[in-house]
Amino acid sequence: MAVKVRISYEKPQELHTVTEMLKPIIKSCKADKGENGRYKKAYLEVDISDGKAQKGVNSPLI
Repeated sequence: MAVKVRISYEKPQELHTVTEMLKPIIKSCKADKGENGRYKKAYLEVDISDGKAQKGVNSPLI
């Protein structure tokens, strides 16, 4: 199952920390370039195997 995730961050180190944590399941990562606002955005596509996905509404996916 593929999931798209949007991340808002202020410093590049914050994005680096998140991508290092999710590295085993990241399929692609695209960071917006040249934004002038306070927050920058990155878009990740992660792959969650069906064995790790939980179908409950109130339970986390991983």
